[in-house]
Amino acid sequence: MKNCIKSVHPFPARMAPSIVWERLHEGAPTLKILDPMAGSGTTLTVARSKGHIAYGIDRDPLAVIISKAWCADIDKEKLICKAEKILDKAKKTVRTLNSKAAYPAGADKETKRFVTYWFDLINRKQLTALSKHISLVRDNNLKNFLWTSFSRMIITKKVGVSLGMDISHSRPHKVYKKAPVTAFEIFTDAVGKVAKANPFSDCESLLPEAIISYGDCRCLDYDDNFFDLIITSPPYLNAIDYMRGHKLSLVWMRNCISRIRKLRATNIGAEIKSVVPDDEHIVNAMKMAGDIGKLTRRQKGFFVRYVVDMESVCSEIVRVLKPGGTAIFVIGDSTINGVFISNSKVIENLFEYHGLKLGAKEERTLSENRRYLPPPSNKGSGKQLQARIRKEVILTMKKDC
Repeated sequence: MKNCIKSVHPFPARMAPSIVWERLHEGAPTLKILDPMAGSGTTLTVARSKGHIAYGIDRDPLAVIISKAWCADIDKEKLICKAEKILDKAKKTVRTLNSKAAYPAGADKETKRFVTYWFDLINRKQLTALSKHISLVRDNNLKNFLWTSFSRMIITKKVGVSLGMDISHSRPHKVYKKAPVTAFEIFTDAVGKVAKANPFSDCESLLPEAIISYGDCRCLDYDDNFFDLIITSPPYLNAIDYMRGHKLSLVWMRNCISRIRKLRATNIGAEIKSVVPDDEHIVNAMKMAGDIGKLTRRQKGFFVRYVVDMESVCSEIVRVLKPGGTAIFVIGDSTINGVFISNSKVIENLFEYHGLKLGAKEERTLSENRRYLPPPSNKGSGKQLQARIRKEVILTMKKDC
């Protein structure tokens, strides 16, 4: 099954399933496993497929929907049948829509301007109709699959229902006057792809249910000493703003632009913090990063915020990890305007301050066709992108019994 783990939805900088797969042994006792920055759900899907109890949280509402769809049991025939009924209802609804009504439910003026910019009138009408009927689905499991399929039509590299390209790279730019395809043309195909990629079945699965929710890894809502194993890949400093692309889907799920903006502004490392904290261990961790004195004031401010946020993450992870438990972090070291920043050493130092011991440290060269879309070697990715991340470090930290 290792090579059969395929995502139900495009997601930038997705962690390679093999990293998780190779660290979960066959025949091992059932473990409680947490990914506190779950993204699209790679850790959760692999952990569940091996019979473990998987928990995941994320602050990106779209990521939560995608990971739920990837990790859940599904009756695929029932899903496809429901999608066909949704499409039939949407085709009837679209006949009643004029241009003024072709917007997400509850959209304010700013959100409407955003939707008008990114979607032509035909797709605005069709997406309005589809989103209306998906939102009325009572079965939350089915609804997650349908929303994931809906979003898959938008979050694409080249051909989708928006007027943009590179949406799946979180680098959207408008290139079309008319979208290459319409939502009605590809909706059932998108549902079929999501169904095919999901590895679980209602009629076959006796595996523990994955427990996934919206939350903040800087303040985990779990008891002390709860998890046996934590596997995650934190956001990379100055790397990818996931929400830039995701907001093209989120606006159709009753998320206004102002709400998405506020969410983006409070993500890990997103805000500038110009004053270095007085905490000695945070100052020491920052020193491990490299020559940050060469960064501009603004760049240093982002770095300080990133370290402060990661301090909260590390503290919470140590709190919820059982004695004898393991935390595995997949981290990308960065280069900002020619200055190398060792994020991995910062996080290793923070973990050690909170009492974890380094069990292993591995370096993994980033494949040109993974993690970055386009890959760093692609000429179109630009010099800054090419230089930013070349490898990732896998830290295995142990908590004493």
